[in-house]
Amino acid sequence: MQELALLMEAGSVDARDEEFVRFVKQAKAGDRAAFEAILIRYQRQVLVTALRLLNRNLEDAKDAAQQVFLRLYRSLHQLDENRHFASWLYRITVNVCRDMQRAGSRRPILSLEEGEGLVAAAGEDLTERNEQRRMIYAALATLPERERTAVVLRDLEGLTTSEVARIMECAEVTVRSQISNARVKIRKFVERRQRRPL
Repeated sequence: MQELALLMEAGSVDARDEEFVRFVKQAKAGDRAAFEAILIRYQRQVLVTALRLLNRNLEDAKDAAQQVFLRLYRSLHQLDENRHFASWLYRITVNVCRDMQRAGSRRPILSLEEGEGLVAAAGEDLTERNEQRRMIYAALATLPERERTAVVLRDLEGLTTSEVARIMECAEVTVRSQISNARVKIRKFVERRQRRPL
C-alpha cells in the first residue's frame, strides 16, 4: 500500500521514483524484463486486492491477478508513465474481478487459515483482532458488488474518495453513499454475529 501511495501524489508519479518511470518506458518499448519488474513490484498488491473483492477465493484471485497483468501488458502503450499508474492498475483489477463475479465463481472460498497466511505474506498484521477480521471478511461477502468494491478500495486499500471515484468511474457523492451503506451493513452484520450465543 505504501508503494502505491507514493505513486499517487497530486495525480502523478512521485519524482523520487525515477526507476519506476524508467521501467514503464522500457516496458512500453517492448522490454520484457522491465515489465517483469513492474509485475514483481505489484503482484502482491493486486492479489490481495483481488482476494478482498472476490470474497477470499484464492484460485479466482490468482486467475484475476494473471488477467490483470495480461490486460496491463496488452494496454501498456496507452499508459502515460507520469500519471496515475496506481489508479489505472486498481481500475484494471476492479474490472477483472467484476467480470469474474458476473461469470460466477468456479471454486470454493479460501479457508480462513489460507487467507490469513496469504494476507500475512502481503505484510498485514494479523496478530490482533482476528475474530473481528473474520467477521468483516464475512460481511464483505454479503455486500453488493459496487458497495464491496468501494469499501475495499477506501477502507482496506486506503485510497481517497476521489481516487476510488476515478477507479470506479463514478461521482464522489456516489462513492460516499456506497461506502456509507457498506459500513452500515458491515456494522449490523458484525453486531448480529457478536450477539449470537456461543
